[in-house]
Amino acid sequence: MVTHKGAALEELVRAYFARQGFFVVRSVPYRFGNDDVTDLDVWMYSRQAASARFRAIVDVKNKKTPKAFERILWTKGLQAALGCDRAFVATTDTSASMVQFAQSQKVAVLSKSFLERLSKKLEVDSRLTLEQFTTAVQQYRSHKQDGDWLGVLRDAKSAVASLSGFPAFNKTMLAFSFFASRAEIRLQHRDLATRCALLSAALACIALDGALERFVFDDVEKRFAGLIDGVTYGDGGDGRVKSSIDTALSVIAEGMANGRAVASQAREQLARRFAEIRADVIAEHFMREHNAQHLFVVARELDERAHAVGDIYEKPLSVEARSILGVFADFVAVKRLVVFRGSSHETQATAPQSQVEGNEAAVVAPPSSSQQDLL
Repeated sequence: MVTHKGAALEELVRAYFARQGFFVVRSVPYRFGNDDVTDLDVWMYSRQAASARFRAIVDVKNKKTPKAFERILWTKGLQAALGCDRAFVATTDTSASMVQFAQSQKVAVLSKSFLERLSKKLEVDSRLTLEQFTTAVQQYRSHKQDGDWLGVLRDAKSAVASLSGFPAFNKTMLAFSFFASRAEIRLQHRDLATRCALLSAALACIALDGALERFVFDDVEKRFAGLIDGVTYGDGGDGRVKSSIDTALSVIAEGMANGRAVASQAREQLARRFAEIRADVIAEHFMREHNAQHLFVVARELDERAHAVGDIYEKPLSVEARSILGVFADFVAVKRLVVFRGSSHETQATAPQSQVEGNEAAVVAPPSSSQQDLL
């Protein structure tokens, strides 16, 4: 008999798919616009090749009356809404008709017997669970007043499932900036803030990897231009937001008194605000597939490090993880030392920023309010 209830069973399912090589997140809010639709029990992502990404969801229920048929239909609908490649249902229902119905809907079933075998074989105590992570944040009594730490994390998780690549990346980078700055100034909670920053960076890696899928067959110049527009305007990389801005300015120029002068001033102000975003820091590094190909692996590494039991910096980060974290830190204008080492190594000597492999020592402005407005 499976003894895992609710959240514990979700953690078991998360561990199983993570062991299969997926990037897996539990309890992901799915939002449409500003409305909360539902929470996804398990959301997962994989980079199967330079030109292929895989996304899936799992509905997990461990109840005496799991209502499996309803869950299958619900999960199938969510799969369509999210554009996921696969849908799974983990259930304690043992009826053969339920399995047949799931197969007819192309929904895979993690059966009761399969979950029982997993519970005996998989080790789930090697990392912090979602509940343990949440409890750690809640132990900081002012986390709600200090910007709502759990709310920022939920927004970042929601972004990777609810938004397309570049809007999701911008949203997750706002979370990374928030927690990296907290790690620098909240000394008593630096370890916790660093964990949250690493988790946000992991989500940002996944979002950016998904955004780059559309540019896989483009040359370096096109990738660079696409990254610049995508990060700057927060669109899907198709120039839609920039086109909308140009259209609005044209209407102003042609449809009101002194419109040309007003439109010209607005254009200059917008250009100045967008220039503050410094999308070139991201574009210059990730326009090359040699660097971009590490995003998925680094996302898994950072996620594991964020949920590590004990000292998160007991082992050094990989060169690839340090390189990507360095680019992210430069982009949001926080000290690299904050996310590289944490408080326990704060006084140790480190190489100058210009010597960190794979990065340039650019100091850039954080994402401005204009970037937030485009999310």
